[in-house]
Amino acid sequence: MQPFALCYNEEPELTRHLFSLLARLALFALMLVGAFHPALAAEEPLPPDEAFRLKASLKRADTVVAEIVPAKKHYLYKNKVRFALRNASGVMIKEVKLPVGEMKNDPFFGPIEVYKAPVVAEITLERSPKAKAFTLYASYQGCNEKLGVCYPPIEKMIDMKVD
Repeated sequence: MQPFALCYNEEPELTRHLFSLLARLALFALMLVGAFHPALAAEEPLPPDEAFRLKASLKRADTVVAEIVPAKKHYLYKNKVRFALRNASGVMIKEVKLPVGEMKNDPFFGPIEVYKAPVVAEITLERSPKAKAFTLYASYQGCNEKLGVCYPPIEKMIDMKVD
């Protein structure tokens, strides 16, 4: 008779039990690290209004300056930045000037021009002297580079008044 022998059927059960215990300890350790080191916890995507901030103002009676500021580790697609006017009787967009972006090999669109820093658009208007108010409509789209998450197109409207 052998002094100590495991039955063939008992060995896998013991291994599964030990593995289960080690897996639970590892999971508990990871949870503790996440709780005490928020930087190591899972990062969540920013809400669209925080990921891409828009502001616009009149530079002159015939020029609007719009700035879109991507958050850190975010970028905008240049070809998705658009402007239009609403409630704009007597006002039309004559020209939109955007700066040159940088080329990026995007996982969705391939080589494409993007903005990783604040982008300033200069919008030249054709306006009749009687037109004193209009609404600037802006549409843009971008992604969180670190998480690989892209936002749906963002649409904003800003009421503008000419003094």
